[in-house]
Amino acid sequence: MGLGLGLGAAAILWAADQLSLERQRVQVEGLVALSADRLADMARRATHDAMLRNDAEGVRRVVANIGSQEGVARIRVYNKEGRVRVSSLPAEEGTLVDKRSDECIACHSGVQPKAGLERGDRIRMLRAPDGERLLGIITPIYNEASCTTCHVHPASQRVLGVLDVRLSMTQADAMVRASERQLSYGLVATGLAVVGLSFLLLWALVLRPVKRLRSAMDRAGAGDLSARVPVRSGDEMGQLARSWNDMTSDLRRAREELEGLNRTLEERVEQKTRELEHTHHQMMVVEKMASLGKLAAVVAHEINNPLAGIRTYARLLRRQFASGTKAPPPPEQAAETDRILQMVDGEAGRCGDIVRNLLAFSRQSGARLAEEDLAPVVERCRMLLNHQAALLDVTLEARAAKDLPKIVCDAAQLQQVILALAMNALEATPADGRVSIEAARDGEGVKLVVADTGWGIPREHLDRIFEPFFTTKEAGKGVGLGLAVVYGIVERHHGTIDVDSEPGKGTRFTVRLPARQPRETGEALPALAGGET
Repeated sequence: MGLGLGLGAAAILWAADQLSLERQRVQVEGLVALSADRLADMARRATHDAMLRNDAEGVRRVVANIGSQEGVARIRVYNKEGRVRVSSLPAEEGTLVDKRSDECIACHSGVQPKAGLERGDRIRMLRAPDGERLLGIITPIYNEASCTTCHVHPASQRVLGVLDVRLSMTQADAMVRASERQLSYGLVATGLAVVGLSFLLLWALVLRPVKRLRSAMDRAGAGDLSARVPVRSGDEMGQLARSWNDMTSDLRRAREELEGLNRTLEERVEQKTRELEHTHHQMMVVEKMASLGKLAAVVAHEINNPLAGIRTYARLLRRQFASGTKAPPPPEQAAETDRILQMVDGEAGRCGDIVRNLLAFSRQSGARLAEEDLAPVVERCRMLLNHQAALLDVTLEARAAKDLPKIVCDAAQLQQVILALAMNALEATPADGRVSIEAARDGEGVKLVVADTGWGIPREHLDRIFEPFFTTKEAGKGVGLGLAVVYGIVERHHGTIDVDSEPGKGTRFTVRLPARQPRETGEALPALAGGET
């Protein structure tokens, strides 16, 4: 920071130095130009009489004397055609000057030569062949009334010739360079002084207090909130140190309070967790009992039909044996009796299948993982729901792909998933609708799809359907746990469940299950209950 401040100050001083040098250079050039103008005027006046007498040697002596002075590079006089008549360098006499040269361009820049020039237009900076800088000034020699008495010049001719004076800028440039060196030395010394002073001030007022503050911050970051910064001044850094000390004191008190609250909170969380686990267990039992009650009603209707048939066939057999005859029955009657007994046996077996499926759904024993084929599970679900679908006048379809792979799962819990989704679909589907249950291959795993053509789920409810106790059914027709339990079973099987629903067109639940579980085969999973939302 001190280095940057010093460099910034040095840059400002350097810019001021350059401006000062430029002003000095302009002033020196102005002084030289003024000297050149006065010298040119003096030369014009000194040669005036000799020019009136047409005394070329007198003009040449004056020009030679003035040109021999220190600092004068050259003086020459040339006529209106640009031919050098007199020069401090005799070799130039008689030569013709190009009107496009630096000497003539000021007057001959236009179509017609200029009759008069200001001093600024008459001055120009030139460069000698050896590289020396020269300041040149031209002074027009005007046609005066006295000239017509001795010379043949028409009165309309305004300018008779030009006096060209060139002064060397060597001494002036040396003065500027000396000033530049002095300013440079002063700039370097000032810059070093500014950098050193800035560094000392920054170290005493900023860097050292900041270092102490950073050390305290590191200690606080490591957990030591007792770190303090000594307050040694009343400036901004002292106020910052005081604020830091107050802040760490407040943080220390707050941390002690939070630690006490955390200990109390952990105890309360443990207590509430035990209560929630107990409540959750009761909730699962209630939901399963509700589902069992609903299934029991369906099963009662389903069992009633085969029992009625058994009763009817039993009466027929009683009538046949009521006659009391002990003669062997005729072949026709024996065949009829055998057919009746086969039908009674079939209906009784049907009742047994329904009861076994109901017991498989309602068993309370812990579930275990095993390699299972889901095709029989889908078929059992169809048998349990077939009568319910007939009562609601809804077409129930259930199919399993032939290439369905076996997966590691709990078949009873997956049966609960299918039953819960299918029962919801049946209740949400109007008469003449359709509900389908499908099991298909999904890579190495299995995909279960339960779809219906019912009323669908409103979009605003899709994000909440898996929440416990959320239900859109009328009071008394659902407690809102079915889909929550379904979600829990799918999650415990490391699967996924997606729902796609459009109001008025139906709903489609897709459950994807992996072929293998991360846990070892045979490890028990928590037993859950199925139900409805």
